[in-house]
Amino acid sequence: MKTSIQKGISLDVETIPLSNGSTLYFKPMEGAPRVALGVYTYGGNRLEPLPGVADMVDDLLCEGTQKRSAEQIAVEVDSLSMDMDTDTRRDYSVLASTFLEEDFEDSAELLSDMMYHSTLAEFEKEKIRMQGELVMDLDSPRTRAQDLLMTQLLKDTPYQASHSNILNTLPTMASVSPLKDYYQSVYQPGNTFFTMVGDISSQKAQSIIEQHFTHPSGDNYATVKAPEIRALSKNEYLTTAKNDTSQMHLFKGWFAPQMSHPDYPAMVVLNTILGGAGLTSRLFLELRDKQGLAYVVRSQYEASRYLGLFTLYIGTDPNNREKALKGFGVECQKLMDVPVSAKELDEAKENINGRRVVFLETASQQCAYIGNQLALGLSLPEIEQLIERIQSVTSQDVQSVAQQYLSQPSIVTAVGPENYL
Repeated sequence: MKTSIQKGISLDVETIPLSNGSTLYFKPMEGAPRVALGVYTYGGNRLEPLPGVADMVDDLLCEGTQKRSAEQIAVEVDSLSMDMDTDTRRDYSVLASTFLEEDFEDSAELLSDMMYHSTLAEFEKEKIRMQGELVMDLDSPRTRAQDLLMTQLLKDTPYQASHSNILNTLPTMASVSPLKDYYQSVYQPGNTFFTMVGDISSQKAQSIIEQHFTHPSGDNYATVKAPEIRALSKNEYLTTAKNDTSQMHLFKGWFAPQMSHPDYPAMVVLNTILGGAGLTSRLFLELRDKQGLAYVVRSQYEASRYLGLFTLYIGTDPNNREKALKGFGVECQKLMDVPVSAKELDEAKENINGRRVVFLETASQQCAYIGNQLALGLSLPEIEQLIERIQSVTSQDVQSVAQQYLSQPSIVTAVGPENYL
């Protein structure tokens, strides 16, 4: 079955069932200098038994297998001129790579070995490394304010892998057992799908993936279930003092629609208008240009498979804390009270489509886009229709989602000098 995605960029995706119980989503790209392959595993932070387990497993895939040391993996990656990266998100993990077409079979054998035969032997070293990175990240007041927000918003959900929660959990991991249990139950072909984009035949892609991506223990993988996401019952204001910063870092966050929700397109447009479009967004024009409140100000809409988060951020002088929070409220209220103009709506859609076109220029970008959307719960037809659904969003749609979601209780977090909190 082939599906064409989005006007302006041809993405003809072929769905290929594989003999190992998985699926390959294949898109030919004639003339592409390298082939891009994404190996997606459902679960991510949502299925980990303790915060940080999925991220640690993800990192340890590169640190040795039953037949390769970390040094041998590194040498082989270099010899194949392969670009490779691992990443864990709330709902999935991905092993992404690009390589030359003639190196496909050797690359697939290496990637499969890493996926299904990792020893997880560098567990203790990974704990130390991860702890150091998280502590360093949290030294940034902006990161600390964001982490405080995420920790509170995602409390009592399966998505609890914030920096702080991982740091609190690491000392309790006395052995590698939680990682092994997660790895053995989640990293299975039946819990995996593949995306591939490049100048290669679908027959060769299918043959090599089926040959190398098998697993000796079969398909007893973890069941993927939809979690129940709590609603906020009241507004909350949380602070952390950091006296070595000259700025006040403020975040405000709400729950929002997940990727597959009917309101998703309207929220994408709302985010672009409010703060996601950078220099032309309302928050930038009003709070930075007109009022001079902001060093940085923006909004962000992050949609996962089973929930979405909508956040506002501003970095400002500590004396401007109340003005900045009031500015957030005023701009949100405007969206609830007054329909956006046709001109502003059209400009937001052009911004979204323009960024999308730029993002999908290379094989690796297209491979990641297809895989990420599929992992977050969209079908190929829904991915195909997404840009058209965004283009059909009306001013009334934007006003409606603003009224529904931005009127709900929210959490505000502030990090800055103690005297200003």
